[in-house]
Amino acid sequence: MHGCGICNDPVLAIGWHRIIQPKQPMPDSQQLTFDTRAAYQQAIDTVLSSAKRELCIFDPDSKALELDTRTRADMIATFLSGGRDRSLRIVLHDLDHLVRYSPRMLGLLKRYGHCFSIRQTPEPLRNIADSFVLADEASGVIRFHADHFRGKVLLEQPAEIHDWHQRFEELWIESMPGASATPLGL
Repeated sequence: MHGCGICNDPVLAIGWHRIIQPKQPMPDSQQLTFDTRAAYQQAIDTVLSSAKRELCIFDPDSKALELDTRTRADMIATFLSGGRDRSLRIVLHDLDHLVRYSPRMLGLLKRYGHCFSIRQTPEPLRNIADSFVLADEASGVIRFHADHFRGKVLLEQPAEIHDWHQRFEELWIESMPGASATPLGL
């Protein structure tokens, strides 16, 4: 059980901590923190499943995101197959893990290349050490530093997500096309 004194809260029991406890119930709009790998993975699932039109992901190498697990790849496939207006954009510093160890993600890239793109940051930006997953410019998982499983989850918080989304757009513009669905990018 979690030592915060609110042990009946299943969110807190898995390592998330409420930051905002509004006086009026706002079940669809909240901010939580996490400090464990398990809570981080749950946060990713929560944000991925909330996406209706756009997912934007920034990470140093995609390892901790565990995008290639069967469950997570199925979630992403379900999202991408939901309509032609869906978009998944990923920016990574290092593509090696994705290219070598993520056959499901590469399969999704091949199948959904019209709405799924991966880019790589240029060398001068590779010192950026945070990581985030954003959904629909409204929700997101933010890790303060990619070496630690500490961060926050923002659910239906478009004002809070706005700056993160702008940052992603700037990274996207500065980055170059990365992984391709075909072996030589053909």
